[in-house]
Order: sequence, then structure tokens, then C-alpha cells
Amino acid sequence: MDITSKDLREKISNGEKLLIDFYGKFCGPCKVMRPIFDSLSIELKEKNSDVQMYTFDIEDDMDYIVGLGVSKVPTIKGFVGGKEFFTEVGLKDKKSIIEMVEKLA
Repeated sequence: MDITSKDLREKISNGEKLLIDFYGKFCGPCKVMRPIFDSLSIELKEKNSDVQMYTFDIEDDMDYIVGLGVSKVPTIKGFVGGKEFFTEVGLKDKKSIIEMVEKLA
């Protein structure tokens, strides 16, 4: 599920646990990872997890993503307590994404 920069700023400032996939529509690896990320997001919602997963199209707000330090896609960032907790760059498989969720839980 896509998130806007406005909503992402609000969720970060609220201290929510977030896993964000920064992607580009032009990016081949992003297209491979997107269905995996979306599927896991749905699974987490069904389990009432406190970790929320969103996707963010970098072309929607280039200034914001530059401010977050995103220079390559795909990039996954984890946020907790209003701060960036980790950054992972490159194509990730389901197991790797689950491990990122567990870091935030």
C-alpha cells in the first residue's frame, strides 16, 4: 500500500513502527520485490501487528526522499520511536523482509 510523504511524516513523528519500501516504477528489482512486500503487509495487518508496512514511489516527492537519504531503489527503511532504525538497499527476498519486521517488533 502506497503512502504519501505527508502521511509518512506524521506516522514517523507519532513514533509508529514502520517498514517503508522506497521504489521507482522504472526499477526492475522494485517490480520483483513489490508483490512480496505487499503480501507481507497484508499478513501483518491480519495478525494485528504493530509494525506497519508501506510503499513509497520516489517520484511522488523527490525532495523528501533526498532528505531521508534515499539515493538508490529499492531501499527499505525501518522507523521506530520517531527515528530511522535501519536502512537496507537492494532487492530483498521474503525471509529478509520478515527479519526486518522482526527487528522493529
